[in-house]
Amino acid sequence: MSKVNHGELIRKALMTGVSYVIPFVVAGGVLMTLSIMIWGVNAVKVEGTAPYIMKQYGASILGLMVPIIAGYISYSLADRPGLAPGMAAGLVAVQTGGGFLGGLVGGLIAGYVMMYIKKIKVNRTFMGVMNFLVYPILGSLIVGIIMLFIIGKPIGAINTALTNWLKGLEGINAMILAAIIGAMACFDMGGPVNKAAFTFSLAAIQAGIGEPYAAFTAAKMVPGFALALSAFVFPKFYTEDEQEAAKASWILAAAGITEGAIPLALADPLTVIPSMMVGGAVASAIARWGGASLLTLGGSLFTLPLTKNAWALILGLVVGTIVAALVISFLKGLKYRRKNTFKTADGGN
Repeated sequence: MSKVNHGELIRKALMTGVSYVIPFVVAGGVLMTLSIMIWGVNAVKVEGTAPYIMKQYGASILGLMVPIIAGYISYSLADRPGLAPGMAAGLVAVQTGGGFLGGLVGGLIAGYVMMYIKKIKVNRTFMGVMNFLVYPILGSLIVGIIMLFIIGKPIGAINTALTNWLKGLEGINAMILAAIIGAMACFDMGGPVNKAAFTFSLAAIQAGIGEPYAAFTAAKMVPGFALALSAFVFPKFYTEDEQEAAKASWILAAAGITEGAIPLALADPLTVIPSMMVGGAVASAIARWGGASLLTLGGSLFTLPLTKNAWALILGLVVGTIVAALVISFLKGLKYRRKNTFKTADGGN
């Protein structure tokens, strides 16, 4: 038998959980954003009104975030039998103050518990009963006991410590953390590293801290705008297909969608990715320096009215875009000149 790579299993499970939770995060965040943008901050506070109900509805969807991510982490490890125990672990994480971090840990515990319970040999006749009765009840009971009486409160304490650490970050330390988040956001543009930065920012939002997500938002828009700017100013450095991709990338970037830059990154990863990481780090650091904070998910140009110190996010985005565009244009120019030099040399032989 091949040896199980638990590190790879855990990585895959965490990415699965994040992937499944994003639609809930976007739906809830956008509904809350729309309610505030349409009716205003004060209107959504009046109980019983349409603005209030819409905002609360969005908040309720966001409230599913921790159980959903825990459930699908467990699902990734143990398939369908892991879903109910995983979501139960997520609910306990919320109740014990573990929050987003507790949901991640609880989902992994539920998944591994169900992996081993599933190894118990039973007659095929009873598999239906096991799947629909025994697995969810037994799994939820075991996971609930572990979360409630063993690790729930310690995880809650760690979560509180992390929250206090984030709140205490000031000056250069806060900017360094933001720069790391920005570089990660632009590394694979929606891939695992980007999602890790998003997950960290999401955990901060759960704790009522919006600075990491504002930094992430500033950075994730940089690739689309920077590549569009570079391709517009230096079209000869790009193929026709790349120019067309660049034209579309800035539109997606304005909506907070980093993936629009992926075609250009795939075409020339060693040039594009480092350039975007530099620009993203600069954008995030400036946004954090200026105190930009965003507690509403779905960060983009459309959420600027809901961003505290939005000027800092805009400044970070503009400067980060220019820096990334300059770096990518410089590197593309080197390749372009080198290519033409070789062509000239070949023509003279």
